[in-house]
Amino acid sequence: MRKEENTEKDELYGKLQVHFIENVEAEESSEEKESDSGNLSDETARKSVSAEKENRAKKPVQKDIEEASAKSKGKKSEPQSDSSKTDSEDDVKEQKGSRKRRHSKVDKQEAEAVEESFYKVTGEAEEHKSHPVRNAILGLLVLILVASAVVSYPIGKEYFQEKSVAGKDIEITIEKGSTSRDVSAILKKKGIIRYEAAFLLKLYFSDYKGKLRYGTFDLNNGMSLGKVIKELATQDGQKENKFTIPEGYTIEMTASKLEKEGIMSAQEFLTAVTNAAATSKYKDVLPKKKKVFYQLQGYIYPDTYYLAKDITGDQLVAKMLDEFDKKFDQTRQEKAKKLGMTVEEVLIRASLLQKETELPEEYPIIAGVIQNRLDKKMKLQFDSTAVYAITKGQYGIARVMYKDLKVDSPYNTYKHKGLPVGPICSPSLEAIDGVLNPQKNDYLYFQMDTVKNDGSNIFSKTYEEHKAASATTEAAAETTTTAAKQKTTKK
Repeated sequence: MRKEENTEKDELYGKLQVHFIENVEAEESSEEKESDSGNLSDETARKSVSAEKENRAKKPVQKDIEEASAKSKGKKSEPQSDSSKTDSEDDVKEQKGSRKRRHSKVDKQEAEAVEESFYKVTGEAEEHKSHPVRNAILGLLVLILVASAVVSYPIGKEYFQEKSVAGKDIEITIEKGSTSRDVSAILKKKGIIRYEAAFLLKLYFSDYKGKLRYGTFDLNNGMSLGKVIKELATQDGQKENKFTIPEGYTIEMTASKLEKEGIMSAQEFLTAVTNAAATSKYKDVLPKKKKVFYQLQGYIYPDTYYLAKDITGDQLVAKMLDEFDKKFDQTRQEKAKKLGMTVEEVLIRASLLQKETELPEEYPIIAGVIQNRLDKKMKLQFDSTAVYAITKGQYGIARVMYKDLKVDSPYNTYKHKGLPVGPICSPSLEAIDGVLNPQKNDYLYFQMDTVKNDGSNIFSKTYEEHKAASATTEAAAETTTTAAKQKTTKK
């Protein structure tokens, strides 16, 4: 029975699409007719347009209506009287109006009737079992759908639009127990959709019928109906607390932020992170627990999360690790393998890129520098690794002193050759991609350009070039400091 119902739905969908296309063609043809009939009398033009629309749109529709009614009642269809083919004077005047006005003004009673019919046929958000009565009225649905597409052009247009366009982000809330009709009303009120009938019809023929969720959702008024329905059926709508992990944050910084925003204690989160390492899918490549602050440093993906008020530390960590898995997808895993890197090594390098430059366009360049220095058995000597070790993941040091570089830690690349023992922050996806797509270059050194003062770096191939660049940047920094002092004194 279910198979027959699905087949019937496919046939209905096909008929709807065919008649919608025919209607559009008829509209375009009538426009051309109106344009070409400029030298004819008004009466001749009216007859020409009326005849064209009758032949191209109304007859196929009438035929399907008869077949649908006959199928529903078990009777043969009977021909319509000739009087039904005659347009009234009001219809003729309406046909002479602009196409824009015809398409934008949909009869309110007709739309309400269509929506009411959809509501009765498709039911609520939950899935219904096949029923003889329901199967019987599917035949009548042909009448409703075809009439809606042909008579109400804008409804059909919204229904068949497949591509989303740029629009405004809008947050909506669907209450628990809401019906599909309730959802369509909310979407229309918020400006996400134009016609409830189009939404209900799209939902009925989609794979998500009966799967709409309740909660709060992020939508956009430029989304196609298909995209809107998919978001309502797959998004996690249980949004209570909005929490954002900035790119470059560490586990320690994230824990402090969670506590500060009242979501959970820092200790609960840190304990959950520690426990999750033992069951992580990456446990075989993680550094030894005794060597690092946190084994999952770098895996807590920086993003915005919507959290239930009663979420636990374990649930939150699982959610963040799941987000990381989605981002570090199969394509990135394969790239890492080709480069001979484990996920852990990619994250270590990406965390260095994240902390050593403010410009994403420099990520591939610095990735190349890292590889060049490793190939030559040179120490990386990155300030960020020493700062991470000193502050135990909290950072916050405005200026690195010479003594800071001497800290004895497996993270400190001034003390030890090779990469640090683990990631020093949670890198962005751009930093990860910078590692997976390194630039081949001859640079061995880089330092911040204090002359430009835009977050960019000066890259050098030799130590002599690096020293010359250092002298320039130091002089510029000294000039800036002097100017600032003079300005303060004048005040």
